[in-house]
Amino acid sequence: MKLGILYEICRPEPFDGFLSEEEAYWQAVEQIARAEEIGFEYVWAVEHHFLEGYSVSSAPEVFLSAVAQHTRTIRIGHGVRLLPPRFNHPVRSAEMAAVLDIMSKGRLEMGVGRSLTTAELGGFEISPDESRPMLDEVLPELVKMWTLDEYPGFTGKYFSMPPRKVLPKPIQKPHPPLWMACTQPASFDLAADWGIGALCFGVGAPGNALGSLRRYKDRIRAPGNPIGHFVNNAVAPATVMYCGEDPTESFEKGGAAALWFASNAERLFSPWATTEAKGYEYYTRIAREHRERDISLMLKYGCVGTPDAVASGVAAYEEAGFDQLIFLVQAGRIPHKDIMRSLDLFGREVLPRFRAPNLPPAPAP
Repeated sequence: MKLGILYEICRPEPFDGFLSEEEAYWQAVEQIARAEEIGFEYVWAVEHHFLEGYSVSSAPEVFLSAVAQHTRTIRIGHGVRLLPPRFNHPVRSAEMAAVLDIMSKGRLEMGVGRSLTTAELGGFEISPDESRPMLDEVLPELVKMWTLDEYPGFTGKYFSMPPRKVLPKPIQKPHPPLWMACTQPASFDLAADWGIGALCFGVGAPGNALGSLRRYKDRIRAPGNPIGHFVNNAVAPATVMYCGEDPTESFEKGGAAALWFASNAERLFSPWATTEAKGYEYYTRIAREHRERDISLMLKYGCVGTPDAVASGVAAYEEAGFDQLIFLVQAGRIPHKDIMRSLDLFGREVLPRFRAPNLPPAPAP
């Protein structure tokens, strides 16, 4: 199982000087460089708009290009780029992705999605009923723009354009690996039918993706409507990670960050409780339900605590059959120095239990 690191570029309230937007970005670059040294293989950055506090990652292609210049081997992932044309015109998505692949020397992983918040959809005047058809229309055309010498043009419901040479082309041939944001079971089914990877950045207990993992693995054996030129058979869930020597301190900092992230994610989902939209029925249902969290699953699949506790969480994901585990480390009000210390401890005490790190163990803090 490979390891990744995810950035929302969180800047938690209250805005009292704890973390500026500039500091959030440049601290993230430093953390990612350290994660690469430790042995992480992937970094992912979200695309969000208008979500003050939760995320200021509105131009991930710019951030990831900077990351590419401060790293050498780690895979550079859009997690995800929003494909509805009102967010990003399909040609601009193809062009920006190709340039990012060039600037990272062929390290791009292309995750795509449609947005799950009413704030973002409404801000760009996108009807929730149409976001899924928009994604369905754009993604196959994106692949054609990368792989055909001259794109033949397209006339669709959500975007149209004449024949043009879309330049430049990605370094990776035939194209970068494709992924899709998956939270509801139907999204996992669609990703499998399309033959692309599933990024599980959803709301709920970390174990919720287990059933969808099994369905995905069964369906992707024979993709019904493959989008790319090759199948990317991979499922990658995300969870908060904080590793500390002292169990009390670890749970105080890491546990508080995990609760902060979960509560903010649920707050962003809450408008669906009073909204009926085609394709978002799953989110409407979970927003209306007030269920007890499955504490046993959260403990089993949590990655917060001492090295032994974090290793237990990693082992649970590996044993379940996930292909990559993605950690959110910049969350809540964990200071940068403590995030770096957590990464170092993970590299010294946890990662060697699963495989040898790329470089010698990190020095003691």
